[in-house]
Amino acid sequence: MDALDNADAVRFKEALLVIASRLGTLMEALSGRAEEMKDVPTMAFTHIQPAEITTIGYRLSQTLQDLADDADDLLSVISSIRGKGMKGAVGTAASYKVLLDGTGVSAEELENMVLDELGIKPFTAATQVYTRKQDLRIVSALSSIAATLHRFSLDMRILQSPPVGEVSEPFGKKQVGSSAMPFKRNPINNEKICSLSRIVESSYQAAWNNASLMILERTLDDSANRRIFIPEAFIALDEMLLTATKIVKGMSFHSEATRRLMENYGIFASTERLLMELGRRGADRQKMHETIREESLKAWALVQSGKDNPLRENLATDEEILRYIPHDEIIQLLDASDYTGDAEKRTEAVLERASAQIIRLKSAK
Repeated sequence: MDALDNADAVRFKEALLVIASRLGTLMEALSGRAEEMKDVPTMAFTHIQPAEITTIGYRLSQTLQDLADDADDLLSVISSIRGKGMKGAVGTAASYKVLLDGTGVSAEELENMVLDELGIKPFTAATQVYTRKQDLRIVSALSSIAATLHRFSLDMRILQSPPVGEVSEPFGKKQVGSSAMPFKRNPINNEKICSLSRIVESSYQAAWNNASLMILERTLDDSANRRIFIPEAFIALDEMLLTATKIVKGMSFHSEATRRLMENYGIFASTERLLMELGRRGADRQKMHETIREESLKAWALVQSGKDNPLRENLATDEEILRYIPHDEIIQLLDASDYTGDAEKRTEAVLERASAQIIRLKSAK
C-alpha cells in the first residue's frame, strides 16, 4: 500500500490543481459580469417573493464571495496533501528498518528521499494506509464548490423562468429547446450543473464513512468505493466548472424584464422611504403607515391579476400625504432605482478579494 497510497496522493494533488485553475477561470469570468452589472438595480426576492431592491452585480457577488471562500478551502487542502510515506504493513516501518540495517540509511531518511522525489510530504503516522480523513478533506472541498455552483444554477433557472425572465443562459442558433415544443428555451446547462452536483455531494457521505470506519490498522471497506466516487467527484466537478464558465460568459440580462419587475414591485419597497420621510416631516407615523398599507394591498391585488401597478399615482395624489410632501417629491421618493443601499460598494469589496484569490488559484503548486 505504500506505493499505491503515495501515488494516490500525487494524483489527487494534480487533480486538485486542475480544479484550482478551472475555479480561477470561473471567478475571473464572474468578476467581469459582477463589475459590469454592479450598479444595475433589480428586484431582490426573499421566500421567492419580491422583497426590496438589490443590484444584479451584488446578486452575482454572493456567488463570487462563496467561491472565494471555497478557494480558501481548496488551496488549504492542496497545500496539505501528504502521502503515506514508506511505512510498511501497519505503518511502523519495521520491515524497512530491518532491510536498511547496516546501510547507514534510516527508514525515515529513505522515506524522505522517496517522498521528495514525488514532490509531497509524508504523514508522520499511518496505518496500512494514510488516514482516510485526507480523502474526506479533499471531497469536502469539492463538495463545497459544487454546493455553490448548484445554488447559482438553481437561481439562474428561477430567474430565467416566466414571469421573471430577467436572465438567460446561452442558447445556440441551432439549439433545440424541446423536440415536442419548438418555442422552448430550456436551461439545460444549469440543469446539468444541478444534476452533477448530486454526484459530488453524495461522495462526501462515502468519504465520511471510509474515514470513520477504518477499523484499527485498516479494513478493506474503502478500497472499492473510493476507486469510483473520488474520480467521479473530480470529473463531475470539472464539468460543472467548465459549464458554469460558459454560462457566465454567455448569459444574457434582459433589461425590459428587469424594468417590468421594478415597475410592478419596486415601488412597494420604496414606500418604506416615503414613510420615513413623512415621519421626519411631522406626520403621524401610525396613520401614514395605515394609509400606505391599505393602498399597497389594493395595488398588490391588481398587480397579481395582471394589471399595471397604480400605487405610485395613488400615493402621490393622497390628500393626507400631500399635506406634508408635494406631488413631485412623492414621485421621486417612490423611485426605487436608487434604493440599493451600499450594494455597489460591497460588490466592489468582493471583487477586490476575488481578484487576489484568482491570482492564488492560478499560481497554486
